[in-house]
Amino acid sequence: MAIRNDVTVVTDPTKRSSAQVSPVEKAKMRLEIALASLEEVLKEKVAIAPETDDLSKDLDTAKREIADLQMKNLTISTRLDKAIDKMKVITGD
Repeated sequence: MAIRNDVTVVTDPTKRSSAQVSPVEKAKMRLEIALASLEEVLKEKVAIAPETDDLSKDLDTAKREIADLQMKNLTISTRLDKAIDKMKVITGD
């Protein structure tokens, strides 16, 4: 399998004996394997990103709706309290 800069990674131990592989080649192979793993993780993260954006937008919308409902609740509660106070004055309580 060819990887960047024309480096060939051999992961099958039957292809080459460890005596034939220099420490530098071993390090390059480990590095290439690690980079390939990181690239796969990055691809997965990028694939998840659009879903995260949608969820973030939905959360922002829900927060705005909650704030709006809280304001309406406060307005209604204040009006009801005033109406109750007027009824108490009228009934003499």
